[in-house]
Amino acid sequence: MGYRRIFFRYTVIIFFVIFAGMNRANSQSDAGNEAFAVMSLHNSAQTTARGLGFMPGFSDDIAASLTNPSVLNSSLNNKGTVTYTDLFAGANQAALAFDHTFDKIGNLGFGLQYINYGTFKMTEANGDVTGEFHANEFMFTVGWGTRVERNLYVGVAFKPLFSVYESYNSFSIAFDFAATYADSAKSWQASAIVKNLGRQIHSFHSEKDSLPFDIQMGFLKKFAHAPVVLYVVADKLTKWNIREEDSLNPRDEVSFDGTVKKENKFTAFMDKGFRHLQFAVDIVPSDKWYISLGYSWRQRQEMKVDDAFSLAGISYGLGIKWKKFTLNYARNEYHNYGSPNYITLGYTF
Repeated sequence: MGYRRIFFRYTVIIFFVIFAGMNRANSQSDAGNEAFAVMSLHNSAQTTARGLGFMPGFSDDIAASLTNPSVLNSSLNNKGTVTYTDLFAGANQAALAFDHTFDKIGNLGFGLQYINYGTFKMTEANGDVTGEFHANEFMFTVGWGTRVERNLYVGVAFKPLFSVYESYNSFSIAFDFAATYADSAKSWQASAIVKNLGRQIHSFHSEKDSLPFDIQMGFLKKFAHAPVVLYVVADKLTKWNIREEDSLNPRDEVSFDGTVKKENKFTAFMDKGFRHLQFAVDIVPSDKWYISLGYSWRQRQEMKVDDAFSLAGISYGLGIKWKKFTLNYARNEYHNYGSPNYITLGYTF
């Protein structure tokens, strides 16, 4: 265990040196920047069903563990998953994940996430169609996790990202640093992650794009006498107000005579706060199957349709285990006109 503690200490030192040097550059990027979407989308049905940005504790889902490398552990040894998602308008997503435990190195997780944005028409300036082109992104992940103290676990993930849009391409490198604390019985666990710390090495054009840097925290609680697990995750913690940038606040009320009634300050404060939070619950009657339900206030506010019934912000799913196989399904309700379905198939080799 000695070498792991030494590694951890040096990792902390290096991390803060890098963070201090890059904080100024990252502070200029918007926390809501959706460039490099492959870094932000879910990579497994289990996490999608809960609607969480990441898993804040130990899980039997290797793909979810790659988003929080500090919970990579020997129980995931030789587990693999494949996930497929039919997104919107011809776009689709796939993800592969595999874990192996090495005696001298620790727990390593390997992942590949792919997004195909679809087929687009290639046109001249006058509108003449001259052909078609594709847009794709690939992100590889190598994660490492270990325990450094009795209840403290740390991990790091290395993520090279390739983007190919027609004849244009870019290459980026990012790192995630994570830590998880769990009580001795693991009945409650808490995690903190610094995500997408890095830069674009080769850009599409003369200016480099900022990666979607983020700081996230999460908590889960398992109950001893009930088959229930509760989750709370907070994300986009680098910026307090992540509501739309609009000088004409759409939450102000304007009467017919032009009188403006400003949004209540307390309501605005609560709205800004809850946009950072996601909540979820698992119902686990046995180790053979589970049901999950999640809720995101931010997704609800951004995707709801006024004066119409909408499930926007709600996610749900279920999973079953049979021998060495697992099958998980999830649906994330974006809006009334379509929502993606996630399917994850797992196998223990």
